[in-house]
Amino acid sequence: MLATVLGHHYPSSRLAAKLKLSSGSPLLTASFLALLLFAGGCGQQAGIVAKVGGKKITAVEFKEEMIRRYRSEDFAAQRNLDERKGVLKNLIEQKMKIQDAYRLGLDKDSTVQQAAEDIRQQAAIQELYKVEIMDRVIPASEAKSYYDRLGEEIKASHILIKAPMDTSSAALAPAKAKIDSIYQLAVSGVPFDSLARQNSDDVTTAQNGGDLGFFTWGRMVDEFQDSAFAMKVGQISHPVKSSYGYHIIKLFERRPNPNRKSFAEEQENINMMLRRKYQKQLQKAAEDYLTRLKEKNKLTFNYGNIQKVLDKVSDPSVPRNNDYFSNFSAEEKQWVVASMKGDTITVADLQAEIAKTGNPPQWRDQKAITTMVERIVVPKFLADRAKQKGLYNSKSVKGQYESTLETRMLQEVENKQVQDKLQLADSLLLAYYQSHLNEFKSDSTVEVQEIYITVDAAKGKDLAFAQRIANRAKRGEDFTKLVHKYTDRKSSLARDGRIGPITSRQYGEMGKAAFRLNINEISDPISMGGRAYSIIKLVDKTPPRVKTFEEAKPQVERQLRMQQSDSLRTAWMDDLQKRYPAKIFDDRLMAVLPYKAPAADTTKTKTPGVKTPNPKIQQVTPPSHVTQPEKVKK
Repeated sequence: MLATVLGHHYPSSRLAAKLKLSSGSPLLTASFLALLLFAGGCGQQAGIVAKVGGKKITAVEFKEEMIRRYRSEDFAAQRNLDERKGVLKNLIEQKMKIQDAYRLGLDKDSTVQQAAEDIRQQAAIQELYKVEIMDRVIPASEAKSYYDRLGEEIKASHILIKAPMDTSSAALAPAKAKIDSIYQLAVSGVPFDSLARQNSDDVTTAQNGGDLGFFTWGRMVDEFQDSAFAMKVGQISHPVKSSYGYHIIKLFERRPNPNRKSFAEEQENINMMLRRKYQKQLQKAAEDYLTRLKEKNKLTFNYGNIQKVLDKVSDPSVPRNNDYFSNFSAEEKQWVVASMKGDTITVADLQAEIAKTGNPPQWRDQKAITTMVERIVVPKFLADRAKQKGLYNSKSVKGQYESTLETRMLQEVENKQVQDKLQLADSLLLAYYQSHLNEFKSDSTVEVQEIYITVDAAKGKDLAFAQRIANRAKRGEDFTKLVHKYTDRKSSLARDGRIGPITSRQYGEMGKAAFRLNINEISDPISMGGRAYSIIKLVDKTPPRVKTFEEAKPQVERQLRMQQSDSLRTAWMDDLQKRYPAKIFDDRLMAVLPYKAPAADTTKTKTPGVKTPNPKIQQVTPPSHVTQPEKVKK
């Protein structure tokens, strides 16, 4: 089915021109369409915090950047004026660069425009999905109702008894019997947290007495939250069946949700939750929609030509080299495999598509080719429908188009003003190398013989043991013989324990210690992180040397590239500041997010208390398969 084909696919340039569809646009199948996210609109601008040449930085832009940088509104509000100016500086530089990009005409650059057009098409199709599918499947009142539910959060604990995937009564009986017995204990007064610790199969909460903390609507599976949010404080639920098993829930507290945002800010998350809730209905609606769309565009297949294509690409006598069409003549490449209103898809289009994406079909049957054709043409159908409904002019689509356009312009102007001006010819690299020889030296290296002793208390292999071996070596005993007798680093035995050449950055403490020794000097035991001791003898030491130009060339190029980039960027920024002077309104920076001093840490260490059972609780004898909490003696 078309609905099973997922992912992005890109039509050939020729076909794109024929279909008036941008090269690089994603192909949308039914499933892909059904999973598209709806991009919400932006809030209205509210005030100006800075002017940069002919551009303005709004309070909304600044606030969003502050929150993005500091992860939350609360943390952002704790920043002082200098920190806020640091964030604003980046926005100012962006505004300067984008104006420079417009000055250089980069908004007319074909690659920039193509990237923005691709995003506009995707955004329009996303909007189409919302209008034609989501809005028709999901009741209009659902989003508001969901938002209203987010106004409250509850604190609860639960006990989970896992149930098998088999949902037959016989298979569920043991779990059901156990949860029913635990429920009787819970409502008879046995402490809920104790029952959870002893019986719950939810290992993440059992140790905390089943405590789930505070949570809002939408955080739990439907069966669980439907029951939990309908309860009264202090109430214990009857067993609730979910996909995880059976739950018993105890509600401890209800309170207003302090973290609920405005409806506009929450809308994307709400839509995501509703898409999950109505997943099957949305999927079916999307499949039906695409079926009607293909019929409306009169998409048909030439199965005779499709079979001829399969026969030729499957010919085992033809060498492929990843070119499935090497044995097709020019005339055969014009075979029509599909037709639609005003256009056709040929073998040449299939070839161009595969060359573009590098993603050939499996060629198992005709469906492989019909699916490929649909993945080529469906975006065109959807884009045309979006245009017919005027969705290209919607606020969200325009916003995504403009954002992409300017993002790509920023990339291109950076390339034009910095990267394209770099001069890295070999003659310049050589001149830089010759004038900076001291920066291109090799590391000093050493070579050692090592006796590596793994700590093993049972065998008496400790620091004292290692020190005795070191002392024997220092008294003149043959180091090589000691290596073969005592070392635990077997990988170096073939070289009589020799390691190296190594730098001081290798082998941890041993590598550092080796550079403090003289030739033939033997070290005391060197601790290797507490797991072993290393005794070394310095065999050789090589001083640093200047690398040859060929050895140093990659490093030379990196350094010269960085030096030139910094110089070019500095000169560019000086020019931008003159062309597009900035004016900052300091008072408004602080007003956007009213300052909040960081809260003092008042955390105090408390001695954990021990809860004892209420002596007035009536004791109920549980069945053998339920673990009853142990009694605590007075």
